[in-house]
Amino acid sequence: VDMSSAGVDHRRAHRARVQLERMTFFSDAIFAIAMTLLVVEVKLPALHHATGPELGQALWALLPNYVGFLVSFLVLGRFWIIHHDVMGLLRAASPRLVMANLLLLLGVAFMPFPTAIISEYVNLRVGIGFYTGWLILLGLLNRHLIRVIARSPELLDDDIGAHEITPLLHRSWIPVMIGVCAFAAGMVTWVAALVVLVVVSPIISIVVGRWAARAGG
Repeated sequence: VDMSSAGVDHRRAHRARVQLERMTFFSDAIFAIAMTLLVVEVKLPALHHATGPELGQALWALLPNYVGFLVSFLVLGRFWIIHHDVMGLLRAASPRLVMANLLLLLGVAFMPFPTAIISEYVNLRVGIGFYTGWLILLGLLNRHLIRVIARSPELLDDDIGAHEITPLLHRSWIPVMIGVCAFAAGMVTWVAALVVLVVVSPIISIVVGRWAARAGG
């Protein structure tokens, strides 16, 4: 009877692991597609019989597109790294976790559109507000995913303690804080918003990351 019970438990654990891997592979695919589609907004200049200076000017005019692509790629890349780290702590997935993950992927898949908005209308408050607002939403969806895991310690791998989720939960505030700061700066001037997204965001990440490490320790 004990051997039979052990066999059943082993099969259940294997099915749980397979379901988790399916969710992770699907998530990786969505991240990869969304990050690849970002480059679509860096459009080839439509020039006929262009001279070198004209092409140079056209390429320079695409600077907002380059910035939009770079910032969005790094944003999604950061979310993917967090997602990768979090999924590596699990041994199974629950229906609630699957739904929370799907909501995050919805935000990720939509990211090329806000990127197109800020690339074309970076000098307008509405464009900056739409983009940074979506960053805030993405951050909240990511935090919701981690909170679901924190409240479901039975999903964690056998050698992972619930306390190891705490630093991740603290660091999940980073993208939200960056989005809020960029939104506030963008209501003053679009240049300030780009400075926050490109220059200030790494500082916020370092400061909050160190605080999270101390709080988790």
